[in-house]
Amino acid sequence: MLLRRCRRIGVDVNEAYERFYGRRPSWLREQDPNVAEFLDDLRGKVPIRELAAKVGVNRYTVARWLNGEAQPRLPDFLAMIDASSRRLLDFIAGLVDPAQIPALARDWGNLERARETAYATPWSHGVLHALELQGDTSDTADSAFISRKLGITRDAVEEALHALQLTGQVEQRGERLRATRSGYVDTSRDPDRARELKMRWTETALDRLRAGSAGLFGYAVFAVSKRDLRRLREIQLQYVSQIQTVIAGSQRPDCVGLFCTQLLDLAEGEENALAGTPTTGELAG
Repeated sequence: MLLRRCRRIGVDVNEAYERFYGRRPSWLREQDPNVAEFLDDLRGKVPIRELAAKVGVNRYTVARWLNGEAQPRLPDFLAMIDASSRRLLDFIAGLVDPAQIPALARDWGNLERARETAYATPWSHGVLHALELQGDTSDTADSAFISRKLGITRDAVEEALHALQLTGQVEQRGERLRATRSGYVDTSRDPDRARELKMRWTETALDRLRAGSAGLFGYAVFAVSKRDLRRLREIQLQYVSQIQTVIAGSQRPDCVGLFCTQLLDLAEGEENALAGTPTTGELAG
């Protein structure tokens, strides 16, 4: 198995897991690669039948992998990671530099440029998704169309389109602009810049709340045990995973959504029950 071979040549597999998650997963132990627990954790609440269809194997085989009764072959292992997280390149990057692998170098370079664009020009992500809204019978993609779909100025759209074209994520085909890659980009790889990006999108949600825009906005302040607050954190992560699954499976999209979530212990420092856990459920892109 890939992970055991990596250990034998000195690769710290546990560190790779931690880099991938942005934290130390609760199931991680020192002695073995934890393949079944890793794959089951990535799956979240996605039905086995649905995951099996994405990987191209039967559900009984996937169930055996998740139960630890059998180990997937390398191609199946990688396909499971890709189907469950859409972050296969990021996982590989924890083990080896993808830029040094000829088959991956181009895709890795594209991903890194897309990530940089997302950090530097946050609305580029919204614009990229707006380009996905066009089918063969939809309006021509122009700044006016995108401006209407996102509720931002045409100047902001033009700035984002310029950044996307410079990094090869958008190209002109006839009278239309087309996305050259999927709009999904995980931005958690750089924690500091990811935090800034989360703040920008949360500010966008606040702007829409102030404007009285339609949407689901709410809060609850409550007293709860630290143990139960951590349970709520796990429920939140499962919820985010389900949202990711719905987004990935959505057919013929015709709107661009924004999801923001917060769950806090209002105490600071050592008193904070969530200290050391992820700052959000990652739902980037």
